[in-house]
Amino acid sequence: MRERLIFETETERAEVRKSLSETFPLGKLWYVPDDTDFLMDAEFPCSEEAFFRYAVLAPGPHGLLVFSCLYLTLLTIDPPAWMIAELSKPQRQLPAKS
Repeated sequence: MRERLIFETETERAEVRKSLSETFPLGKLWYVPDDTDFLMDAEFPCSEEAFFRYAVLAPGPHGLLVFSCLYLTLLTIDPPAWMIAELSKPQRQLPAKS
């Protein structure tokens, strides 16, 4: 799975790179030169669904990491069935009564 991440500052990009490196140690991350934004491309040995699940829960520079993900954001224009299914799952469940 490939993703392009967009950040407003170098600090954001460095912090997310560190977090992604720890979470996906087999992933490949590289900076992309750009005159106006701070870009990073990433390639992870997992499915889009697995990375999406992580990105909608992981903290990022603007709340959640998914808001920095270009390709996942573009998919929301016409979301595939797997994305709709992931978004319809309850993200938080109440603990069982004891």
